[in-house]
Amino acid sequence: MDKNNYAHGPSVSELIKSKRKDLTDIQYNYLLNLNLDESQWDEFLSSEFSRTHSPFLLPDIYGAIQEINKALIEKKHILLYGDRDTDGVSSTCLLAIYFRQKVNELGGKLTVKTSSANDDYGLCDTVMKTITSLNPDLLITLDFGTSNYDEINLLADKGITVIVLDHHEIPQKIPNCKLVNPKRADSEYPEKRICTSVLSMKLILALKCAEVFVEEKRTDSLFFDPNSLNYSEIDYQKIIGNHSQILSSTLDLLDLSSVGTITDMMPLLGENRIIVKNGMKTFQRVIGVGHPERIGLRALLTKSGMRSEKVLSKDLGWTVGPILNAAGRMGKTETALSLLLTQKPSEAEKHSEDLISLNKERKERTKRNIFRTDKYFERIPDRTTNKIIFCYEPDMEPGVSGIVASKLVERYKRPVVFLTPDHGKARGSVRSYGKENVIDLLNMVSEMLEHFGGHPEAGGFSIKIENIPELEKRLISVADNWLLNVPEIDISKKSIFSLSPEQLTERLYNELTIFEPFGQGNPLPLLSVKGAEINSLRFLGDGTHVRFSIPKASAKIKGIVWNDASSFNQILSMKSSLDLWGVLEENYFNGVTTIQFVVNKFA
Repeated sequence: MDKNNYAHGPSVSELIKSKRKDLTDIQYNYLLNLNLDESQWDEFLSSEFSRTHSPFLLPDIYGAIQEINKALIEKKHILLYGDRDTDGVSSTCLLAIYFRQKVNELGGKLTVKTSSANDDYGLCDTVMKTITSLNPDLLITLDFGTSNYDEINLLADKGITVIVLDHHEIPQKIPNCKLVNPKRADSEYPEKRICTSVLSMKLILALKCAEVFVEEKRTDSLFFDPNSLNYSEIDYQKIIGNHSQILSSTLDLLDLSSVGTITDMMPLLGENRIIVKNGMKTFQRVIGVGHPERIGLRALLTKSGMRSEKVLSKDLGWTVGPILNAAGRMGKTETALSLLLTQKPSEAEKHSEDLISLNKERKERTKRNIFRTDKYFERIPDRTTNKIIFCYEPDMEPGVSGIVASKLVERYKRPVVFLTPDHGKARGSVRSYGKENVIDLLNMVSEMLEHFGGHPEAGGFSIKIENIPELEKRLISVADNWLLNVPEIDISKKSIFSLSPEQLTERLYNELTIFEPFGQGNPLPLLSVKGAEINSLRFLGDGTHVRFSIPKASAKIKGIVWNDASSFNQILSMKSSLDLWGVLEENYFNGVTTIQFVVNKFA
């Protein structure tokens, strides 16, 4: 192994001998490349849920508890309204299951809704009409609402109490509601980048602590009123220390919290990492022994071929997440909602089959759009030389713009803006390639957009179709300023270890698995293999992918290149060996587990 690829400072072997005897060279070097202090390593490798932060550090959490308990005690009508993506659906279902039990015990009314494919983001006109027609006493919005100042104030004027659970950027003015958002300037919560599914889990955890607090304060008086209590007196550490069942029951919520975390591209560091690490174990239990509140999810996982003995972060990001997300993309969000909330095995079977079918339809739509983008760039090849890849054609199909944008990022190694016509207007997705902040880009052209939002790595927007040509011109014109301080990516310099082909083994893969879960902020470790001979090429699918053997590597490890087989074959025809950069990952299919070296770059 090439020690020149190590971070600067003392040799790794010296550091291991003096400080971390339990780590191998590659494990130690991976930790160094994360730029963590050594004091943070134990937390990084830990899975102790008790290390996560108190929900009572979130802003407006006490007020939210007060309003929720008041609504429950007074048997009011509670409306949950979530966004249509995986995080929105997951966070909505977590709260819905909690409230369903409470309403069954206490009475009252619960309504659960999500936005549909025809709705713009947030509290748009159609969503507002639905809310006012239902006329709830308490509205809880999930994964949107932070930026809807006027709309929330209008609902408050109508006598509707509003709680917003959201993690999007904070505007200058906060509406008349309880805004539980860790990005607020007055937030004491240490983590700013957590998804709404985690906020739902945290709210449920806080509500369970509040239940204990109320019982401890309860008197024999007929006039005892829990609403009169000061919930800010709750001692979180004392309660969870004396009531271990609160934390243990919270672990059951981490499956959906994890899926929201990964699909919304939250960094898998700090408590996000602990949540997902435990969430993978929760998924294993759901598949294996089941859970009465996860009948639908278990049916979906079983039909998707997931294993109970081992769930990886890629299973959440590439199997569960996309299937749940497909419902919203294909205009059938209610199917995902019904699956996660059903308590009937027959409904679970039907909804899971419907969702898998929707996901297949989503994949076919994605294929058709990719084919059309290929033809588009064949006609106008100079469009691929711009600093921002921009693509819009009237015959593109809606619902999969984010997926197509991500695939174009992989191909062109540049940020992408991809639009499709959708119900009389156009909707677009923006994806970053490296460290670019796409929300900053959208802010530069915000006056042209009807709605926009998202995260630094991924954003979405809607625009009038007639404004698209001008949008393209504006985006290209602001690209230089936007990218001014963004460092260029050289994938060959990102590898943490340089290997000879014979060092590509199952043992190496096993050494790296201690760093699961992998994802945003904690990527699969990039490895470089120098001078690899290539043989046994096998082209896959429509010939765009290729699988191959590396003779000196372990026979059980196969190399694979996705979406660039022709370039790979062309370079291979001119050279006897190649330098490869890629990642090792496990592939489970039809009951067989293999390890493959997924090549991202070759030369």
